[in-house]
Amino acid sequence: MHIKDLAERSGVSVKAVRYYESRGLLAPTRAANGYREYDDADVVVVREIRALLSLGLTADETVPFVECLRAGNDRADVCPSSLDAYRLRIAEIDKRIDELSRLRGELSELLTDAENYPSLNEEKP
Repeated sequence: MHIKDLAERSGVSVKAVRYYESRGLLAPTRAANGYREYDDADVVVVREIRALLSLGLTADETVPFVECLRAGNDRADVCPSSLDAYRLRIAEIDKRIDELSRLRGELSELLTDAENYPSLNEEKP
């Protein structure tokens, strides 16, 4: 199938397909006329990439999942490297949650302090 067909079947733009190819996530064959040719396995790969990107993974972080599919697995997340990628992303999210919780606490303290500042509670002449 051609790039436009892959994009339509996968629910992404042609530009996205080209981007995935530039990142090494897709390796189409070339027809005699130079056109890219994709197969049904590429549809599965692009859908997986799109799903992983929607979870906040970067294109580079999808590599283990793509490799897992390319190795002939029915799922992209059954390989040890895919599981490691999940664990890493979860750890990053946990770290960000901790950072945001700390910032929220600091801001709440500042707000409470500012609300209780004497000049806000004094009557204006």
